[in-house]
Amino acid sequence: TGQAKPGTDDDGENAVRPFAFCGGPMPGHKLAIRDDHGNDLPDRLIGRVYIWGPSVMNGYFGDPAATKNVLSKTGWLDTGDMGYTVAGKLVITGRGKDLIICNGRNIWPQDIEWAVEGLGGIKRGDAAAFSVEDKDGAEGVVVVVQCRATETEARSQLMREVRAAARLVAGVDCTVVLAQPRSLPMTSSGKLSRTAARENYLAGRYDAPEADMGLRHAAYSTLTAAGGD
Repeated sequence: TGQAKPGTDDDGENAVRPFAFCGGPMPGHKLAIRDDHGNDLPDRLIGRVYIWGPSVMNGYFGDPAATKNVLSKTGWLDTGDMGYTVAGKLVITGRGKDLIICNGRNIWPQDIEWAVEGLGGIKRGDAAAFSVEDKDGAEGVVVVVQCRATETEARSQLMREVRAAARLVAGVDCTVVLAQPRSLPMTSSGKLSRTAARENYLAGRYDAPEADMGLRHAAYSTLTAAGGD
């Protein structure tokens, strides 16, 4: 969990992250923000978003194991979203499955993505950050960047700048992959799909530097051995 603090006029543009209020629960419904141990969190502390009410599903058809993972015996549904409340109003900050856990630290992929926007012509939506597990179970951070530069030196400089930005905002070293424009996958609602970007990376659909091939192949072997795509 983390804390969401209101921005001030003294904060720089890069220090502030805008999020939209989603409103409060519908009549007859309840909303809760909880930590990893199921404890309710107060306003402005970020945790997992849970909902309860008559419109919540009874379960996944024919999949009791999946139902048990997200639905409690008392009817509370783990939405998979991360967020916080302000005076009962919900703010969504991201998806729980997108959260990067590296060296025991929680890292928001958006923090890395926002940090690299503007570097070397990178536009909003041009970057995707996600974690990849190697054969030893260690988490590594990968940043895929849609790159329009064609000159070797410009591309090398961009990779150095992206690595430096990731170290600055998240304190991690990352693998940088330069991909073709419009190659990052989007959801049906037009949002970046980090899960699909990770799958594309593991499947070798992006041109990864030779130095990074070991991480990709080790992670892909782990994924396929577990039965993933």
